[in-house]
Amino acid sequence: MKKLHHLICILFVTFYLIGCSDSASDDTEQYGIFPAENLNEARKYAVSENGNSALLIWHDGELIMEEYNSMDSQTYHPIFSGTKSLAGLMAALAVRDGHFTFETEMFDLIESWEPNTERGKITVAQLLNLTSGIETASAGSYLNQTPDVWLNAEMAFERGTRFAYGPTPFYLLAYIFMETLNINPVQYLNRELFDPLGLRHPQWQLNLPGQIPNLSFGAEYTPTDWLQLGLFLLNEGSLDGNTLIPQEIFSRLLQPTEAAPDYGITFWLNENVSGKEQPTTHYSGYPESSTGRLSISDHLPEDAYMKSGLFGQKLYVVPSLSLVIVRLGPPNHSFSDREFFSRLMRNVSTPAI
Repeated sequence: MKKLHHLICILFVTFYLIGCSDSASDDTEQYGIFPAENLNEARKYAVSENGNSALLIWHDGELIMEEYNSMDSQTYHPIFSGTKSLAGLMAALAVRDGHFTFETEMFDLIESWEPNTERGKITVAQLLNLTSGIETASAGSYLNQTPDVWLNAEMAFERGTRFAYGPTPFYLLAYIFMETLNINPVQYLNRELFDPLGLRHPQWQLNLPGQIPNLSFGAEYTPTDWLQLGLFLLNEGSLDGNTLIPQEIFSRLLQPTEAAPDYGITFWLNENVSGKEQPTTHYSGYPESSTGRLSISDHLPEDAYMKSGLFGQKLYVVPSLSLVIVRLGPPNHSFSDREFFSRLMRNVSTPAI
């Protein structure tokens, strides 16, 4: 498989023009649908001068920008809640392999949850689209989280009626894999996702007591491999002709709910949220509150979606533009999806979806 970092030498002139000069003459260049001026302005905003950061933009078969500060293509960087989308992909692979379906109810997967209870009737889809109703812990309490805590979590609201962002559903998914399916989640992801695609394995930090992998916010990953994973998403579960997730299963990951029109199964969607109630909590990785019509950015088509983590760890996928973007940044950087795309997409026409 062709690795993106092998393209660096080929694209040296492109990087020189875009990334190394802010002169007016460079701004007259065009790279796919993007004027160089837009790329320069997006780079200035996204690549921090105060810590490790990266910006990679792939458009229509070409890597048109690859910028780093204090890191490189092989540097592992925390993706925080971007990890949740790895859990979503793991669940899709498990559906493919027949371990469960998205409609499987929790009483079939957690022995202590009775079938005639609200907890027992929660489906896998509801668990991972965060409408399960289960009371969720705060991210900062992960060192105090044990299976007893998750298994005894109360119902905070009726399943399917509200969206509640938090780590407990992903702790439960790890428990289901390890205790019910007798499968190590990290080994499963490596074997079924990263190895077939020829990608590096993530590194796992912030694990739960008992070395249960933190499927909520515990992964670190490298920029170019995360970009390759974005291309896998752009191709709806395939890369270089290697199909790992059937399209009918992949499509469920991008299916919103009435309770959360801008969230699928672990992916944020660029849906029309005008006139809809917005959350009062600024969740880790949640698109910032705005009066904008679309949840990620009004400058993007409605088919855009993203993996998103704390401090602006982003993997954007825009199928109608054949566009994948990786942005990684340091904890001291406040990053706005809307500000970034207001710069990148200025005067760029996008198709109606």
